[in-house]
Amino acid sequence: MIELDVIAYLNNDDTLYDLLGASASDSKIYPVQAPQDATVPYIIYTTVTSGTLDENLNEMSMEFDCIDDGYSVSKNIRDRLQFLLDRQDSIQSLITSVSYYVYWAKKTGGNSFKDPDEDNFHQLSVYGFKYQELSRGYIDVINKVLTIPVFGTFVDEKVIFNGFYFLGSTTIKKIGIHNDVAPTGADITVDIIKDDVEQTRIATLADGSSNQLTDITDISFSTSEKFGLKIKSIGSTLPGEGGTIAIHYQ
Repeated sequence: MIELDVIAYLNNDDTLYDLLGASASDSKIYPVQAPQDATVPYIIYTTVTSGTLDENLNEMSMEFDCIDDGYSVSKNIRDRLQFLLDRQDSIQSLITSVSYYVYWAKKTGGNSFKDPDEDNFHQLSVYGFKYQELSRGYIDVINKVLTIPVFGTFVDEKVIFNGFYFLGSTTIKKIGIHNDVAPTGADITVDIIKDDVEQTRIATLADGSSNQLTDITDISFSTSEKFGLKIKSIGSTLPGEGGTIAIHYQ
């Protein structure tokens, strides 16, 4: 689930770890409700909405409740969350996942209050996320082309597609890269992944170009072998943005 990748990203932040007084056995970031023996400060998170609202991307909202018996501590935790998550498209290089590619994250709301029964301060914030499942692609069985959309900025050394299985024995011969915004300063290169291993079947989109088709050394996939793609390099001035990668196979 995409929310687990978001929480894993938060758990890896040393500053948030210290603010919460977390430990190896207790991250102090809890789903839905805190354990009975939990001590403040801590964060409770819930998935507010999840679904496909965007034409091409999935969307999800998460609410985070930062709780402490002191106002300043609860606010500092909330502010650290904002630093980590209110990143818009720069989140692409921060949250890693084997199943999803997160394109966008933005704070969309928040509130603060004191609970008189618990005598704790609550700092609420809501974040919206846009993401894509890495196994998603569009296959044209007549023309034998698998088209993989790429949203947002290309990111170096990023797996952008994985977990796809062809329905029959397949040989890939060409890869086309088509950008909405061309790379500048250096080429974009893409490699094929088979069962999570890079294959050195490099396709290139040259510096300044928007479209390019590369003849690669043939590579075959059986129905039990997993296909994926990884960005190996990007433009050094402008990395390249948006478009599609077309896998031509037989």
